[in-house]
Amino acid sequence: MAFDPLQGGWVPAGVEDDLHVAKPVLQNDIRAGSKPSVADRLQLRSWSQTDLPRYRELLDDPLIWENMTEPYPDPLTEEMASALIEVSNSSNHHRVFALLKDGTPVGQLRVLFEVDPDDPQTAEISYWIGRDYWKQGLASVAVPSFAARCLKDHPGLTSLIARAKDENTASLRVLGKAGFVIERPDQRPGWTLLRKVRDDS
Repeated sequence: MAFDPLQGGWVPAGVEDDLHVAKPVLQNDIRAGSKPSVADRLQLRSWSQTDLPRYRELLDDPLIWENMTEPYPDPLTEEMASALIEVSNSSNHHRVFALLKDGTPVGQLRVLFEVDPDDPQTAEISYWIGRDYWKQGLASVAVPSFAARCLKDHPGLTSLIARAKDENTASLRVLGKAGFVIERPDQRPGWTLLRKVRDDS
């Protein structure tokens, strides 16, 4: 047996982790002859070192880092990018997923556990989308579905939090559509903390 932090319990040690395999963000009934929706074209899977060139191409962009809590390394070297991919798959405290559109990585979604020592039932989600894929509605589809999936997969969680820059109105709208409500200014000046509370009714 092995402890799975994603499921919050013990599972057979040899069980296949289906979150490392590309899975649809949403399951939709596609009728014959109909045009696939954005949701039909999106999948999640773990990052791999084979993604390194693509990962670097997407993430070595100062505009993306403007909306992250970490500073832009300028430039994101191959060694740094490789280390980030390795860390994304090696910690029990978070799960990181490549967001794929038509099989090609276009961004990332992450859930981070144990973000509040006083409230272990809260996790934090974050995301980024490559600049070439902005204004295509990808985050508006992926983030609400990902938030719902996190709560479904982790029945012990009572809420999710997210952070956005006050001036990042696009991200604030995406999070609002996903059910996040502005709670208070974040500890970082110019940032807002939002929360989505589990609703099992």
